[in-house]
Amino acid sequence: MKIAVTSTGPGLDDNVEARFGRCAYFLIIDTDTMQCEPMENPNIALGGGAGIQSAQLMSQKGVTTVLTGNCGPNAFNVFGQAGIQVIVGVSGSVRNAVEQFRAGSLSSAAGPNVASHFGMGGGGGMGRGGGMGMGRGMGRGMGMAASGGFAPNAGQQSPEQELAELRQQAAMLEKQKQQLEQRITQLGSGRKAVAVVDYEKCGGCGICVDVCPTGAIKVDGKQAVVNDEACTACAACVSECPNEAVIIAQKKIGK
Repeated sequence: MKIAVTSTGPGLDDNVEARFGRCAYFLIIDTDTMQCEPMENPNIALGGGAGIQSAQLMSQKGVTTVLTGNCGPNAFNVFGQAGIQVIVGVSGSVRNAVEQFRAGSLSSAAGPNVASHFGMGGGGGMGRGGGMGMGRGMGRGMGMAASGGFAPNAGQQSPEQELAELRQQAAMLEKQKQQLEQRITQLGSGRKAVAVVDYEKCGGCGICVDVCPTGAIKVDGKQAVVNDEACTACAACVSECPNEAVIIAQKKIGK
């Protein structure tokens, strides 16, 4: 089984991160082999929608369960549509959390346990993974103090420490800019992420039809057919397909 755990670092012995959408790392773990794929969170510095984007990312990775400290309503709704169970209130080391999950001692959440803006701190502090807590505005959220200075701890740091922190923030902003430019290019090209069927593997069982939350899939003859316009790339079909015949990929949509 493939699960995801929010983490403060890239290893199994790092701690579970309390925030979902703004965690430093997602660890994609095979619970049978304990093989771990660390992934830096690309949404940590988003001004809004980090939970939704991160939930969609987990769906695209094909995980069946997410272990975290807290999950807001927006992300929880995406998980529900994708058929991914969420376990909240998890703490301690990632390794210990996975062992508890394997032992069946953790229960899935019935709903979100924090408000939608949990984790969007006003201090703009840097996390272990180099991320920034984004505030409500463009001021403190990106490390700009209310007094007009850039570093959130200005006056409490040496010039060398402040310079290092500003460089980290600049690097994170540059990364976010690149992500935005990539998304702009993608939208301009008319491409979008959709479910794509490998017809050599597809047996036409219809499971994907049953789990698709938007009704974007039907079985034509003995093969599944995806309506690209209706598909939201939630990856519910990917995780449920017994033949691993469906993937999420970029396609040219329309004319």
